[in-house]
Amino acid sequence: MTILSCIGFSTGFAQEVKRCGSTEAEQALFEKHPELRPQINSLNDYLNSLDHSKLEKNRAGDYIIPLVFHVIHNYGPENISDAQIYDAVKVLNEDYQKRNADTAAIIPQFKAIAANVGYEFRLATKDPEGNCTNGIDRIVSYKTYKADDESKLNPWPRNNYFNIWTINSMASAGTAGYAYKPATANFLFYYDGIIIIHEYVGSIGTGNPGLRHALGHEVGHCLNLDHPWGATNQPGVSCGDDAVGDTPKTMGHDDCLALYDTYCSTLTGGTPIVENVQNFMEYSYCSNMFTEGQAARMDVSLNATVAQRNSLISTQAANFSGILLPKADCAPIADFSVNRNFVCVGGSPTFKNQSYRDTVSSVQWDFPTGNPSTSTNTSQQAVVYNTPGWQTVTLTANSNAGSNTSIKNNFIYVSDPNDLNQVGTVNSFEDINDYARWPIFNYYNNDFKWQYYDQGYVQSGWRCLMFKGFDDRPFPANLTLTPRGDKDEIISPAYNTSGLTAGNAYLNFFVAAATQASIITQMDDSLIVYYSSNCGTGWTKLKTLATNSLINNGSSTSAFYPNANTIWSPVSIALPSGALANPVYFKMTYLSGGRSNNAFIDNFEVNSTPAAVKDLSKGTVSFNLVPNPSTEGTTVIVDPKNAEQVSIAVTDLLGRTIYSETLRVTNSLSVSHVLPAELFQTKGMYYVTVNINHAKSTQKLLIQ
Repeated sequence: MTILSCIGFSTGFAQEVKRCGSTEAEQALFEKHPELRPQINSLNDYLNSLDHSKLEKNRAGDYIIPLVFHVIHNYGPENISDAQIYDAVKVLNEDYQKRNADTAAIIPQFKAIAANVGYEFRLATKDPEGNCTNGIDRIVSYKTYKADDESKLNPWPRNNYFNIWTINSMASAGTAGYAYKPATANFLFYYDGIIIIHEYVGSIGTGNPGLRHALGHEVGHCLNLDHPWGATNQPGVSCGDDAVGDTPKTMGHDDCLALYDTYCSTLTGGTPIVENVQNFMEYSYCSNMFTEGQAARMDVSLNATVAQRNSLISTQAANFSGILLPKADCAPIADFSVNRNFVCVGGSPTFKNQSYRDTVSSVQWDFPTGNPSTSTNTSQQAVVYNTPGWQTVTLTANSNAGSNTSIKNNFIYVSDPNDLNQVGTVNSFEDINDYARWPIFNYYNNDFKWQYYDQGYVQSGWRCLMFKGFDDRPFPANLTLTPRGDKDEIISPAYNTSGLTAGNAYLNFFVAAATQASIITQMDDSLIVYYSSNCGTGWTKLKTLATNSLINNGSSTSAFYPNANTIWSPVSIALPSGALANPVYFKMTYLSGGRSNNAFIDNFEVNSTPAAVKDLSKGTVSFNLVPNPSTEGTTVIVDPKNAEQVSIAVTDLLGRTIYSETLRVTNSLSVSHVLPAELFQTKGMYYVTVNINHAKSTQKLLIQ
């Protein structure tokens, strides 16, 4: 009956079950910091040498561990309810006190050693500043997506709180969550704790009854437990052991179809020993127990100074976190979201109350230029705006425990669709009075954003548009909230493109950008250009610039800024018929990568002529590359215009010069110079620069 119920359970998941990523996280750390391996190994040896018998025998309720949940979200399903977190704590206590109902399904071979570990987990009632809290810290951040250590925002002191971060998705595909064992965490003060996808937290809400033990599994890692097959993330590969005496050797299991598996003990003809498939540290997802040996190993870790684990069960931590006090009744924290940050005059965004930490009894909305200008709707409110420009929104949330107010300045931008830019008008961003017509959306209020630059070496004048992607923050601020995954947008004023025709309509601008990456596969920045012909209700993608179509100034580990007028590349995007309207808006979205640097935009315009043609008309040097694209080499064909010499240089995507040659010219006829195939070791984009009499031009060469 037990096996049948497991089969029914394991085939009932709507999504693919993910695994623990603790081993991979530790291996990644070793690759980044190999100098830590000897020290971590030494601490592991120390923990393994401690004698559990010399510890005072633990009893249920003796060890109370303070918890804080950091909910990293972007107002999506990952913004799990308080109730789901309370349920997750309940499940933890059941698992660690042997009160989980599924202990009845433990097979006879392990019933006698199924442990009541005896730990109690309680949510903090005081935050690190001594303020009232329910132990739940909500943070709006792009780091909820593709999360890793950099998503462990606002850690509370680990000597007084056990930190848990819940997120939308993991950077490592197939990973549900991970945690560092004490010896490793000892050196990672800012990253110590558990990070886990919201669907693996608790049994209600977005949680799942079948996945509810995943959090307890990660707590086990934090308290020095390995997977039963050893310190790997590969069950089913080879028989291994976790250094716990009463958990038999096993290859590990990712289902519960063989509860009486004896494979490893009989592999060499030995006496059959049933493996502990139902262990919480297994991958079977029919887990329901720890062993007495595992409980002893966790006791040793919890009483050791390594990673300050012993501080968690101290009187100081209990008093600091307030876990011995009754559950706190705190004033709410006011918060709200909106379905659209950009509308035209007459548009109607909808605001949603996202207040938390207490049951809100009433609210007060204020929309100074909106209709209505005030509201007391506790759920959501649609507002019509007829005044152009940035709009401020205020929400006050009230409960029996108090009130709180959130003011979001420049939260909504209302554009005037009749304030049109005309075809052929080049916006070189010189007029600072025009900046107000180009709303910048820094959604996460950080340093990585669109802004204006005024230090010259631009296409026209002294100013241009800049995306600041270079992270110049000092340690330890640069440990979290790095640029990777950030999203920022800027939207143009309205354009009247109705006089253009498809095939003769282009969005033009010039770009100058660099990266900190050393190889092309590491370049994950992108600039995405959209248009909207319905005042931002919907956006249609025009083009994505990435790798060599965006990064045209190579790699630099220092902040990149324009240092010459010749480093800019033209970008022309053919406009489809849907973009030939009145009015039409354009949006540039910058998605930051893991090795971002700065990017610059200048001379933004809509015209019937592409920017590349306009750039050639400047006419410093005219030359051709034949063929281009090429599967081998190419020939540079140039008219020297009675010059005495012609210089040719070839650089790769990272700005490294791979070829240079100066040719003597004996007559005024055109010069043809072959760039052989062996010059180009890899496929991709290269840059060919021709210099005649100190005038030069650069063209892209694509080797396929």
